[in-house]
Amino acid sequence: MIEKAKNIIVDLFWKLVLLAVVYGVRSYLLIFYRPKMTFLGESVKSTQLKEPMVIIANHTSMLDPLMVQALFFHNRSIVVAKDQIEDPHFSWALKRFKNVIPCDRFNLDTEWALIAKKELEKGNSVIIFPEGKCRYDGLLNEFKTGFAFLARSTGAPVLSLGLDGIYKVGHRTQVMVDEPEKIERVKGIPSSKHLAERSEYFRQKVWALKQMALGTTGKVLPVTAETPEEILPEESK
Repeated sequence: MIEKAKNIIVDLFWKLVLLAVVYGVRSYLLIFYRPKMTFLGESVKSTQLKEPMVIIANHTSMLDPLMVQALFFHNRSIVVAKDQIEDPHFSWALKRFKNVIPCDRFNLDTEWALIAKKELEKGNSVIIFPEGKCRYDGLLNEFKTGFAFLARSTGAPVLSLGLDGIYKVGHRTQVMVDEPEKIERVKGIPSSKHLAERSEYFRQKVWALKQMALGTTGKVLPVTAETPEEILPEESK
């Protein structure tokens, strides 16, 4: 009985800690970076989505996932790299969050898609960063096809976001939100080819949104096959 009571107290303690962390981080992001959301479509005019969606965005900063979750705060889950969940710096929190979907980005992993599908069926949107990692030179990495597979297999619309990726006190982080689109099954086209084509389509779409968020025009993103590898400083390799 004593051991059971101790476990209940410990569990309650961690729940309170996580609540404090979640609301504290959200308040910090909304107050200091004052995100400005611009909705470009007609069907989505707020973060209160009428149906569960697959939410995708570019990945320029480690704060991007926190910001997107802070904005789409209710009824959402997020796909997180399994190696980050197991990192001792983050595992104490990530392993306790019920809305985190682990994904092994270095090996073939289909379990995350099954979990994500259940989240969509429960009415929760799923946040995915298709690049899988940050890119700091201004371009976009290849979009992995997992989000397209999930959207096509479930019928959930894809909601594309463009983030300026600038998190500085005094600067309003710009977020562009486009009209959601569905990925339909297409006859006569191999599944992998279709998914790759749709992934590149959404990659270009997110790129255009990012440029709008940055207030720049005319910059062209090469297709994945022609996009150069990012050259990182020696100390960050």
